[in-house]
Amino acid sequence: MKGSTHLLLSLLTGLVILAPLEELMHRSWPIAILLGIFFGSLAPDVDNGCGSAIFHSAIPGAKGRLFFLTPVIGYTLYFLCYKPLSIIFVGIFGQKILPKKGHRELPHSPVGIICISALLTLWIWLLCYTLSCLPSLSFLRNNLLIWIFGAAFLLGCVLHLLEDTCDNSGIHYLYPFQFHRVRGTVAGDGFDIRPKMFGATMVVAAIALFSEFSTGRIASSYAVWAAFLVPAALWGIFLKISGVPAKKATWE
Repeated sequence: MKGSTHLLLSLLTGLVILAPLEELMHRSWPIAILLGIFFGSLAPDVDNGCGSAIFHSAIPGAKGRLFFLTPVIGYTLYFLCYKPLSIIFVGIFGQKILPKKGHRELPHSPVGIICISALLTLWIWLLCYTLSCLPSLSFLRNNLLIWIFGAAFLLGCVLHLLEDTCDNSGIHYLYPFQFHRVRGTVAGDGFDIRPKMFGATMVVAAIALFSEFSTGRIASSYAVWAAFLVPAALWGIFLKISGVPAKKATWE
C-alpha cells in the first residue's frame, strides 16, 4: 500500500485505541503513542530503498507538510537496525530469504518487526541514558516514555503488516522459515475505495468511544477492554472485506 494509506489507517487505529483511555493516561502518553505508530507505520518499507517515505521529511498525503524527524528515524533504522539484522539473518538462513521480486522481506515479517523494534528501542534508550549524564537531562534516564514509544512503534509495524496483508501482494508471516504469502484483493495503488471507507468507519468509532467514556456513560473499568476489542473487531471485518485470504496470484 501507499505510505499515505499506511499512515491514515495506522493513526486512525491509534485514535480508536486511545479514545476510551483518555481519562486513564498521563497527558504525554498519547503523544508518544501516536509518534511511535507514525514511525512504525512507515518503518517496514525501510527495505524498499531510498524512495520510501521513512527516508524523507515530506509526510505522505499531507500536501507538502514536513516532519524533520522522519528521515532521522529512517536512516537510524536502516544503518543501525535493518542492515545489521539483515546480515545476521542472511548469514543464518542464506540468500534464499532475499526477495526474488519486490521488497517485502525481513521488515515485512513478524520476526523482523519484533527484532527491529527491540533494537531501535535499545538505541533510543542508550542515547537517552548517555544524555541523562547531563544534570539538565537527568529525567531521560529509564524514562517510561522510551518504552511506551517502543511499544507503539511495534504496534505501528504490526498495523503496516495488516494493511499489506489486505492488498494483493501480501505478507510472508512465517518468513524466513516459510514463504507462503497471506494476501487480500485490495489494489495497493491508492485508488481502491475500501481503505478509505475503513478509515471513515474508524473516525466514527473513535468519536463514539471518546464521547461514551468521557461523559461517563460507560464505566472507565471497561476502557481497556474497549481499547482492545473495538479495533480488533474493526480490523477483523476489514480483513474479511479485503478478501483475506485470497488465492495465490499467478505472477508471484
